[in-house]
Amino acid sequence: MPTSKQTILLVPLIVLLALALPHRQGFTDDGYIHIQYARNIATRGEYAFNPGEVSFGTTSPLWVMVHAAVGRVAGTGEVLIATSRVLSWAAGFAAVAAMIALARALGLGFWTGFCGALLLAAHAWFVRWTALGMEASSAVLAIIGVGAASIGAFEDRRRALLLGFFMAVAALLRPEAYLLVPVYALAVLTRGRRIDWGCVLRVALVWLLLVGPWLLFARYHIGSFLPNTAGAKSGGMVLDPATFIRKLDPIVKIVGSSDGIAAFLVVLSIVVARRKALIFSDRARLLFLWIVALPLAYVFFDIQVLSRYMLLTAPFTIVLGLGGLEGLFSRGGGEGRGETDLARVAPGRLKKALAAATAAAVVANVAFYFAVVLPPSVAFSQDLSRNLKGLALYLKGHSDKDAVVAAADIGYLAYYSERKVLDLGGLVDNETLALREAHTYEEIVDQGLYLGLPKYPRVDFFIDREHTMNRFEGRSLAGYRFESVYVTEVRNLGIRKPGPFFYTLYRLTRERPLGS
Repeated sequence: MPTSKQTILLVPLIVLLALALPHRQGFTDDGYIHIQYARNIATRGEYAFNPGEVSFGTTSPLWVMVHAAVGRVAGTGEVLIATSRVLSWAAGFAAVAAMIALARALGLGFWTGFCGALLLAAHAWFVRWTALGMEASSAVLAIIGVGAASIGAFEDRRRALLLGFFMAVAALLRPEAYLLVPVYALAVLTRGRRIDWGCVLRVALVWLLLVGPWLLFARYHIGSFLPNTAGAKSGGMVLDPATFIRKLDPIVKIVGSSDGIAAFLVVLSIVVARRKALIFSDRARLLFLWIVALPLAYVFFDIQVLSRYMLLTAPFTIVLGLGGLEGLFSRGGGEGRGETDLARVAPGRLKKALAAATAAAVVANVAFYFAVVLPPSVAFSQDLSRNLKGLALYLKGHSDKDAVVAAADIGYLAYYSERKVLDLGGLVDNETLALREAHTYEEIVDQGLYLGLPKYPRVDFFIDREHTMNRFEGRSLAGYRFESVYVTEVRNLGIRKPGPFFYTLYRLTRERPLGS
C-alpha cells in the first residue's frame, strides 16, 4: 500500500496534466523543423532540411536522432508529431518528479521537495513547452539530473560519472548547455578545497565519449560545431554596459512572470542568512553558477531569448528559493545540513511559509498561463495545423516536384509540401544567413533580395507573412512578376506578435526583357 506521502506526490503530476490538457493538440513550426530533419535522416541518411543539402538548422541533435530512429521503424508521416508529444509529455512528468530527488540531494526536507515539484508543474512556460511537443522538457529533465549529480560529484567518483552523463545529454538537447563545461570548471576551481582530479577526469571522459562523436560529425560532415540558429538569433557580442543592462530586460520579464517568487526567495535568503544561505553552500555551487552564467551569456552574445530558453534555469531557481526559505527556519543555518538535520527545523512555521510561498507562485503562474500564455498558443497551434498545413498541401498539389518556395516559416512548409524551401530566416542555409546578417527581414522581402541568389537560380513561389493580404499582387521585383494564388490567415505569431497575419502564396513568373 502506498504511504500518504507517496500518494500526495501525485498532486504535482495531476496539476501538470490539468494545465497541459487544453493544449494537447499543440505543435510548433520549430517542431516541424526537427521532424523534417528526422525524416531526411530516416529516409535518405542525410542530416539535411532540404533533401540533398546537408545543413545544421536544428538546435537539438539528440531529439532529431531519436525521431529519426522512430521514423526508420514506424514511418515518417504524422507519427513523428505523435512521437514528439509523447516524448515531451513523458519528460515533463519525469522532470516534475525529479524535482523531489533534486531537493533531497541538496539535503532539503520532503515538503520543500514537494513544493518544488508543484511549482515546476504549474510553471506557465514549462507547461506550455511541454504541451507543445518540443525538446524543452527533456532538456529541463537533463538539467535537473545535472544538478542532482553535481551534489557530491566533486568527491564521489560514481557521481562524477553521472554528472558527465547528464551534462552530455543536456548539451545534445540544447546548445547552450555546452556552457555547463566552463561552469563546472569554475565550480571546481572556486570550492576552496583540494581538487579530486579523478572526479574531474571522469566527468570529462564521459562528456567527451558522448558529445565528442557528435562534434566531429558536425564539424567535418556539416561544417560547423554550432547550428545556424546560433548566428540567426545572435546580434554579436555586447560590450557596452548600458546596452548590456538593456538587453537584460526581456530575460527579467520572462523570469519575473514565472519564477519571480522563487527568485525573490533566493534574494531574501541571501539578505537574511548572508554567507550561510543555501545558494552559497558547496553543494549548491554548480546550481548557483548556472543560474547566473546562462542569462549573462545570452546577453553577452545578444541572443534573442525565447521563454523556453530560460527554462534551463527554472528548476535551480525554484529549489534554491524554497531551500533558502527552509534555511531561514533552521536553527543551525544553511551550510552543512543534511536530511537528518530536519529535526532542527521549526516544522509548523516552515510548512506555513512553504505553503504560502508555493500557493502565491502557483496562483500567479496559473493566472498568467490562462490569461496570457494559453489563448495565443492554442490559436497559433490550431492555425498552424489547419490553415498553414492547408497552404502547404495546396502548394504540393499545384507545383512541380522541383519547385522552390521562399518563406520565413519553413518547418510546416517543407514537411507537408515536400518542396525545396528557400529559408528567409537563415536557419538552415548559410547563404540566406549571410543575407539576414546584412539586412532586416523587411528589407529582404520588400526589395526582393532573396531573388537571384547564386544557390537559388530560380524561385517559383513566395509566401508573404504580413498584416495585409495580396500586397505584392501584380508587382514586379528583380525580374519576377508576382501572382497571388492562395491566402490564409493566422491569428497571431505568438504572445509578442498579435495578429491577424495573412499568409499569401504567390506564383513567381520571370518577366521577359523588353524587346525580346
